[in-house]
Amino acid sequence: MTEQSIKIVRIPIKAPTLWPNTDSNSYLIGNEKETLLIDAGYDMAETKIAIENTIQQHQMAPPHSVVLTHYHQDHAPGVRQLNHILTKAYCHVKEFNEIKTAISPIQEIEQLVDGTILKVAERDIQILHSPGHTAGHVSLYIPSEKVLISGDAIVSEGTTWIGPPDGDMNDFLQTLQRFKTLDIEKIGPGHGEWVYQPYDKIDFVIHRRLHREKQIKDLLKGRKALTLDDLTKLIYENKIDSSVFEVAKRTIEAHLIKLKQEGVVKKHHDHYSL
Repeated sequence: MTEQSIKIVRIPIKAPTLWPNTDSNSYLIGNEKETLLIDAGYDMAETKIAIENTIQQHQMAPPHSVVLTHYHQDHAPGVRQLNHILTKAYCHVKEFNEIKTAISPIQEIEQLVDGTILKVAERDIQILHSPGHTAGHVSLYIPSEKVLISGDAIVSEGTTWIGPPDGDMNDFLQTLQRFKTLDIEKIGPGHGEWVYQPYDKIDFVIHRRLHREKQIKDLLKGRKALTLDDLTKLIYENKIDSSVFEVAKRTIEAHLIKLKQEGVVKKHHDHYSL
């Protein structure tokens, strides 16, 4: 039997997501017989229009299932716009309650674990638990095509934010190291264009996070103590758009939590010191 050909199509959907991005990505995997949707963006009419136009343009079957990489508003609630074609959503077991809330009243949600294999158009799609951005974040690996759909673990411009309440810096760095073990030729990120130098991009993100950690330690050296706000301003002031200052602060907090767990940093009330 001849193997069916498949397409993996990125669908950038214009959305009010975080700077510097102007869209959120959904993906269609499949062909004219069977298709899987990955992520569904905001609960906005633009989501429905973009996905339906892509289905027609690429002559793909309408998807009946969607894998949601995580519950955030720029990736999950758009399922509501597609309830005329979607009958099932998939998410990681650790993300189930948040996804249930995000896509209500959609009822059929199947829970995934690391290593789950989904079959689409005769291709294996491997579910990778990729925590860091959220506790139940997943990415999808298609070995036959050497493609990783990363969700927000990777974004094409810069790096994603990691922080409380459900982000974890140690988990994130472990996720990135795991990505490096995969045989991949390109990454479909949560935001932005395809990444065609996947290992360079992964190394860049790891380096950025470790560099930020070193910055924090250097700033604390020779100082009595600094607050989270102090550190965030010293690192980011005049370097980022003010709209993302809070998520930048949460990323610094995630670094501080990691350093505290490692015994490098101490916290006394709201102040951090070495």
